[in-house]
Amino acid sequence: MFIILGGFLLLPALLGLIAEYAACRLTMARRRWLRLLPPLLLAALTALTAAWRYRVWTAPESPLTQLLFVPGLPALGAAVGLLLGWRLWKRLWGPRVIRDPDRKKK
Repeated sequence: MFIILGGFLLLPALLGLIAEYAACRLTMARRRWLRLLPPLLLAALTALTAAWRYRVWTAPESPLTQLLFVPGLPALGAAVGLLLGWRLWKRLWGPRVIRDPDRKKK
């Protein structure tokens, strides 16, 4: 069970978090289109892996479980990691709105 959670879900999530945070942090003032690089690479890698694993459909094992475990779970973990990396970057480096408690509401 730990191998499935650690290898197929948590490790890609950690790698996705690191990749997205690094991409957002390193491109803060420069080219903002580079921030799209980690999600685009994830989509391309998932599509290539699914196309490569499509050959499993001729194998006697269950092809659906093969496609879910190999490109499915790591892609889900990496996508969650990308989201968490973006939220971490936004939380640490985004602008803060400070409300004055003495100001009366209108």
